[in-house]
Amino acid sequence: MVRWPQLALLLPLAPLLVLLAAVSGPRQRQLLVLEGEQPTLSRPFRLHDGWLGSPEIHLRAELPPNTAMALAVDLIDPAGRTVLQFDQEGWREQGIWQEDGESGRYDESDAELRLQLRPRQGGDHTLRLALEEFTDAAGRPLPASLRVALVVDNHSVDRPLLLITAAVTALLVRLLWVAVYGDCRLRRRLLLEDDVVALRLELGGPGLVRVQVLGRYEEPDVAPSRPAPPPRQVELELAVSDAWGTLLLRERLTVPLRRHSNDDDHWWLASASRYLRLSEPTSVRLRASLPDPLAGGAVELEWIRLLVEDGVVTPWPVAVTPLPSSG
Repeated sequence: MVRWPQLALLLPLAPLLVLLAAVSGPRQRQLLVLEGEQPTLSRPFRLHDGWLGSPEIHLRAELPPNTAMALAVDLIDPAGRTVLQFDQEGWREQGIWQEDGESGRYDESDAELRLQLRPRQGGDHTLRLALEEFTDAAGRPLPASLRVALVVDNHSVDRPLLLITAAVTALLVRLLWVAVYGDCRLRRRLLLEDDVVALRLELGGPGLVRVQVLGRYEEPDVAPSRPAPPPRQVELELAVSDAWGTLLLRERLTVPLRRHSNDDDHWWLASASRYLRLSEPTSVRLRASLPDPLAGGAVELEWIRLLVEDGVVTPWPVAVTPLPSSG
């Protein structure tokens, strides 16, 4: 058993936890109303450069259809000094489109601004907004009356980047698990249309031996005169012997028989897995068998498959059967 790759499962959680902390953080919201040409001051809002993300100021103007605007924005620090000045233009267009006999309505706009910054001095800041232009689609001035939504987030993060980082990290963890838990020294698979399957292999040493048995049952071409319902369980026999024929293990396992359907096809599967330990490499013969037929001939075994893997490591404890040394 190797447990250290389990710690790698925490790596994809790190960017998701950062995203969750940023999304659940408090936001400061205000609604500013611009009337006439006089500047409008916002209420004080706190800006601080913390350990999570960076401060972001989000402005969104509620423009009527088919209008355009130009805003002058000043950011004022706690000492009353203007630390940032910029102009923001916006527009909104609404109408009906027609093309190749089809038509529909459209409503497009560009009236938002997201500003990320790191203030030199934390504390209460204010915004001063002035509506410099407000016109209709023809460029004619409109009465200066506009509402602007203000949202201040001190812990904004790049959400798409964090999600991509989590996905890439999860893929890398998956590759690590495949490299550690899926890298076996030996893989051997044998499928026979019989009720018995056997393999002779050189097994043992570091790691475990995993033995998987799968049997498929189907209805016969000619159904019996008095069919019975298939049982819910079948008995699987697994035997392991050494190169001299000495029996090292014989088990009779009761495994469930599960019914599957696809359109008009019906079949039943019986499967079991066992972990074995051989202290040293040796030649062994593995034999697995399933009963056939079942329910008085109502179900017949179509094939049985034996899969053997050597040098297996597991991320968690499993039931292991140690085999005695041969000879």
